[in-house]
Amino acid sequence: MKDDITFKNNLLDQRYTMPKHLGISSRMVTYWKTKHILPFFQAHKNGRMNVPQAVWLYLIQELSEFGINTTKLAELAYLVWQVPREQGYFKQKLEKAISYLERQNDSDTDEVLKTYKRTIKNRLLLDTLSQEINPFVDAIVDSILIDKNPLSFYYFPKSGECYVRDGNALISEKLIGMIKDEAYLCIPLMGFVKSIVSVEFEYVKRDLDYLSQVENQIREIIMFRSPKYIELLVDNNSIKPLIIREDHKKAEQLANFFINNKLPKKARLLIEPRAQGNYKLTILTKTNK
Repeated sequence: MKDDITFKNNLLDQRYTMPKHLGISSRMVTYWKTKHILPFFQAHKNGRMNVPQAVWLYLIQELSEFGINTTKLAELAYLVWQVPREQGYFKQKLEKAISYLERQNDSDTDEVLKTYKRTIKNRLLLDTLSQEINPFVDAIVDSILIDKNPLSFYYFPKSGECYVRDGNALISEKLIGMIKDEAYLCIPLMGFVKSIVSVEFEYVKRDLDYLSQVENQIREIIMFRSPKYIELLVDNNSIKPLIIREDHKKAEQLANFFINNKLPKKARLLIEPRAQGNYKLTILTKTNK
């Protein structure tokens, strides 16, 4: 079993995006902090955010522009960030993973099992992770960063309820009932993530955990070798080629390409340098027999 929980924890430790990168003023952020709308900023005073936190900031700005007042936003923040902590969401998730691994009795997962057991016994670490991991965060990581599926956030202003839906999944009975009974706002989150990822593509030089080895290779060539022209192809022609000619748009174009397309995890990269520092990149998806 892959150590999914530790992988996600490491991913959430990567905090690169700042409000200014998203066009949100420090004055607005300070105001929302005083209204208890951005709880995670209390622990990270430098204002750097991981992807789910940055999505939350974007979401708050969007809801604010729709006229949702700060009292409602604070109630929503409590529902999303604090209630799962009080209900032991992360601890229950860890307990289920431990129980599963114990039933498997697989020597290959012994170290993972020991890591989980150490985590659940460490109250300080458990409390820290419980502040950062909740259904909203899991949905961002699982649906968009890992599975690359569209995701929407439903907010019901009258009752204060919310619901996060994977766009590729069937609509649940719970959401159907909520939609029937109350007016709501539906906000697609994929666009927010693309904007945040494009910022990280531009400013972060190290490999990003939510990208595969091939995707990190492609990003390094396009973003940091400064080619004037890039032609990115997939060998089976299942994905429309990506042509990058304008330097100022390359981060946005590359973020769109990666998030919109599911590349095979075992894909390889063929790099063909061209004249004047240009490149042709071919993603090899076919296995050699």
